[in-house]
Amino acid sequence: MRLIEIILEIIGWLQIALGVTLLAGLIAFVTYLKWSNETGKIVAIVIISIGFILGAIWATRIWKKHGTIAWLSRIRRIS
Repeated sequence: MRLIEIILEIIGWLQIALGVTLLAGLIAFVTYLKWSNETGKIVAIVIISIGFILGAIWATRIWKKHGTIAWLSRIRRIS
């Protein structure tokens, strides 16, 4: 039973971290469209990397404080 809870928490962690990463990816895509050269590509990769790192930090804080599944279900209940 505990293994299933941990797997579900990991899936919730991934959902939170990847949500922030996708938002950063959208910003990176717009940045790359503005500067379609090597500099734009490097800046886009850096933006996506920072988005993933921030998403991972945020998801870890949520996991430790509330639990990712409880937090996600509360968010889904609001909307």
